[in-house]
Amino acid sequence: MNPGQIITVIVATIVCIVAGSFVHGALRPVRVTATTDLAASPAEVWAVLADTSAYHEWNPSIIESSGTVAEGERLDNTVVFGDGTMRFTPRVLVADPGRELTWRGSTAVPGLADGTHSFVLSPLPDGGTRLTQEETFVGALVPWTTGMLRAMEPEFVAVNTAIGERAAQLQQSRP
Repeated sequence: MNPGQIITVIVATIVCIVAGSFVHGALRPVRVTATTDLAASPAEVWAVLADTSAYHEWNPSIIESSGTVAEGERLDNTVVFGDGTMRFTPRVLVADPGRELTWRGSTAVPGLADGTHSFVLSPLPDGGTRLTQEETFVGALVPWTTGMLRAMEPEFVAVNTAIGERAAQLQQSRP
């Protein structure tokens, strides 16, 4: 093979690997889910989720947030990430008070690692709420980060618990 053919083979191989990662990441999403039963009503849980300006007071994961929780709006979130923080600006896809909050975010290059994050609130017979928090990750980097993504489940449980605690604090502070 001459040098031109070698370069062509190398470039074609790289293109195939990158394309394969995108396809694999799109066809095999990774889901992380945590479900917690809370004593608070769906309306009380929603009040906690919708007040982004107070996330820094209770949320162990999203330590700063701003924006309006309304369909089509962008939030500005800062999350704990390893030893540092990471900022992302997801778009709200669903804002159904007392029922569901869903947003979608991506890395600086859409398609590398995109996440659709939801909080689904289901009423319980005792007046409480079953809170299911889920994120579905797709993209070219997802196959390479599956273990790290699945390791987020305890963080989701911690956030669900913190939502319940925050709702209880708000209940107690009302006259």
